[in-house]
Amino acid sequence: MKYINSKKRLILLILLLVVVVAVAGFSYYVSDYYHADSNATEALSSNNGYSVINNSDSITFIPTNNKTTTGIIFYPGAKVQPEAYSVIASKLAQNGYTTIIVKMPFNLAIFGVDKANDVINQHQDIKTWVIGGHSLGGVFASDFAVKHQDKIKGVIYLAAYPNTNASNATFKALSIRGSLDGLATQDQITKNLDKFPKNTTIITIDGGNHYNFGDYGVQSGDNNSTITRQEQQNQTVTAIINFIKTLDQ
Repeated sequence: MKYINSKKRLILLILLLVVVVAVAGFSYYVSDYYHADSNATEALSSNNGYSVINNSDSITFIPTNNKTTTGIIFYPGAKVQPEAYSVIASKLAQNGYTTIIVKMPFNLAIFGVDKANDVINQHQDIKTWVIGGHSLGGVFASDFAVKHQDKIKGVIYLAAYPNTNASNATFKALSIRGSLDGLATQDQITKNLDKFPKNTTIITIDGGNHYNFGDYGVQSGDNNSTITRQEQQNQTVTAIINFIKTLDQ
């Protein structure tokens, strides 16, 4: 009997140790993330073109002039501070589109796939919703759209592709990647082409890479770009605006 009890205590101790190590490992993993740089921080300040509401759940960029009834929900890339996408969000707001960057638990969209529901419920003035994301953020934005096709009219994949088959989806899609992207490679995009919605516009930015969609420095595993971060982001914003204009066609 004492042997059995000792064996049980040993098993419990081992299980507890495994849990402690797993929690510690996860905590270390999520604490090491990419931080927004000074360009992104500057874009977080309200100005004549837009106002910013920054709370614990999201960062909302509201157009000051020519505000449309179309809103854009954005899921950040994995382990990237959401503020890092403020430059692109601010440019979209300056063009009339309310843009909301969602803050994810542990900076991982997999833990907040359905957070777009809260955004939609909080903005009853928005009549048309577009959702998108960068890298893994785009993957989970697509997952949300597939599950909620009654709410989403367009999906934007920045260096991303669908995980769940979206080929029969009712929404339109826009796929943008840099030609020098070392993380979302052309081979990966090609292998997943059959999962994209049938009505998908695919754009490759010549000389662009993976991390230039945000403002968080250099990302491990990516290639250097041959165009500036600003040029890649400007091309991205132009493509998104042109895409949104097609949603009612």
